[in-house]
Amino acid sequence: MKFNTSLYSAIFSVFILLFTSSLIAKPSIQKTDFTTQELEALQGHFSTIYGYMYIRANGKNVGTKFDNKYFQLVKKTDGHFYPQYKLLRFIPISLGKMSFKVERTADKTQIKMFQPNKKNRVVAQKFMPKQIPSVWKKRLGHYQTTVIKGNSNIKKIRLTVKNGILVAYINKLSNPYPLIALSDSHIYSPSAGHNQDQAISIKANSQGLQLNYGNNGLLLKKL
Repeated sequence: MKFNTSLYSAIFSVFILLFTSSLIAKPSIQKTDFTTQELEALQGHFSTIYGYMYIRANGKNVGTKFDNKYFQLVKKTDGHFYPQYKLLRFIPISLGKMSFKVERTADKTQIKMFQPNKKNRVVAQKFMPKQIPSVWKKRLGHYQTTVIKGNSNIKKIRLTVKNGILVAYINKLSNPYPLIALSDSHIYSPSAGHNQDQAISIKANSQGLQLNYGNNGLLLKKL
């Protein structure tokens, strides 16, 4: 059987043309640098729907530790950034198909999450730290809870300081929730940019410390 070399060359040429055209029409998403404005917006303390997060921007490197894993934030040419952590310290692993963008207005800085076939939503909001009153430093430690209103699965609370921020570890969660002191008798979790019905509020009263979130109330007893 003989091959028609002319026909073969023509087909091959058409294939190459179509292939290169598709590359030109749909360029791959490449890694790019964060802008100065983005670095400034990302550097700092964030309250998220999953708890507290501190993002560090060191030169062109941007990263955060979350759930006991260090994530590097990689920006792509589509304007989104993608968290990656390194399995065994050298294999980059991305968080599924989700991506994020930082959005800044005159009064707030938020991070929005994007997922295929799902509604985009704000998952984090930046907050400014405040000095921790000395009275709250004396209240740091482990607490056992007693439900006095509603229904809650929170059994234990640990109040401590992380990155200069007052935080609360709940049960055995590895990621805490940030807290800001309004006064010597009241601390609360700053907004994560979404519905605040479940925001944590802890107040000191004659009985001790009472934690409230949603329609639930718990009395905290120090261990």
